[in-house]
Amino acid sequence: MARRERHGGRGVPWALVAVLVVAFVARVIAAIVGWDFRNGSDADMYERLAAQLFLAGEWGIQGSVNPYDFAPGAPLFATGIYHLVGDVSPVAARLGLAVAGTLAVLVVYLLGRRLAGPRAGLIAAGLAAVYPPTLFYTSLLSGEPLAILTVSSAVLAFLWAADSGRTPWAWALPGLLLAITALLRPEYLALTALLALLAVVVVGRRSGPWRGLAAGGLLALTFAVAIAPWAVIASSDLNRFVPVSTGGGKALFIGTYLPGDGLHDRVKAHLQHRFRGTDPSPQELRMIPMNPLLDEVAEEYPQLSRDEALGRVGRENLVRWATEEPRAVVQMMAGKVAHMWHGSGSPSYTPAGGAVHYLLLAFGLAGLVLLIVRRRWEVLPILVLLVGISLIGSLLLAGTRRNLPVMPLVIALAGVSLSFAVDWTRERAARRRLPEPEPIESALAPH
Repeated sequence: MARRERHGGRGVPWALVAVLVVAFVARVIAAIVGWDFRNGSDADMYERLAAQLFLAGEWGIQGSVNPYDFAPGAPLFATGIYHLVGDVSPVAARLGLAVAGTLAVLVVYLLGRRLAGPRAGLIAAGLAAVYPPTLFYTSLLSGEPLAILTVSSAVLAFLWAADSGRTPWAWALPGLLLAITALLRPEYLALTALLALLAVVVVGRRSGPWRGLAAGGLLALTFAVAIAPWAVIASSDLNRFVPVSTGGGKALFIGTYLPGDGLHDRVKAHLQHRFRGTDPSPQELRMIPMNPLLDEVAEEYPQLSRDEALGRVGRENLVRWATEEPRAVVQMMAGKVAHMWHGSGSPSYTPAGGAVHYLLLAFGLAGLVLLIVRRRWEVLPILVLLVGISLIGSLLLAGTRRNLPVMPLVIALAGVSLSFAVDWTRERAARRRLPEPEPIESALAPH
């Protein structure tokens, strides 16, 4: 009985099962149909890296000099699937992503239930099940469906570990989940440090400074131990310390390139004009590879590796333009944050897809405000990730994919505000149904 009430009665678990079935079927269809991605895209590179790893046991692509520019999480996941099925099968890998995406919908339910009860969780799960970008990225080999699962699970594990009475060892779970996330999206290296500090504060205020330090320390230690094997492989291959990938220099250069507004396609167009003297159409630009253009930028410092050279040019650009044109730099960074929070994937560029995305952002912001007003501490790790990813997007490459791993948190917050709206509407309707009280004089008058 207690378990039934914990989930809001008998109907909610059955409704959740229906939502999960819809989520799974939609993702399986997307995985089987697939998406015709362009040559040289991240999905293309992930497929090639995974195939090489499965067939030859080596990380790299024939003719590529920058294989460590790509985070290893998605290729490693695909390679594991290939070993299970015994062959290189991108469809099987995408079906694995479909399973991960369905599990993420379940985690969104649990997160929404934790924040505002079973109904909020069910609403959030329903929204997450059909959110168009999650289906789009299941149709190609990408790290986003996996990161969507690991980020939401890490936040849920963070809240669970912070419950009163938990052993400090509970903090190993969010540390492990954040490590897996960093192998998918390297920017979570910095965000994990912030969450470890938050664990120190949250647990320290409740249970004392030593337990707070133990909580944050165990989270950070588990994180470091989990990514260490890959860091050792990458660092030994490149003869310098590389925690996850070498794409940081490229991201910094593109993100600080003021003539291109810090956005990938605009920077590519400007570099194409600068180095080639041509101004291709958007369709033509999409087919032009970025790497040769970046190679020419990196030639400014031939003594450095390409990523180090791009990072140095990026830092110099940022200092120079921030000094000479501070207002333009601030506008560029604000524009990048706005761009980053645009819906990701082709469905989001349709009117309907864009409307769904921005409505979710609006309801999510309302849910965030509600939790802050109610002084719910659970909002803190969510706030750290949402603000942190926005700041990273303002400085580095601000692709719209950057928002996808934290969208489950936004959707859970949307479930909070929509559940509140349901309660408010019901209360107003109930008050209207109540009979008007008779005036006192009328009630006392003789009949």
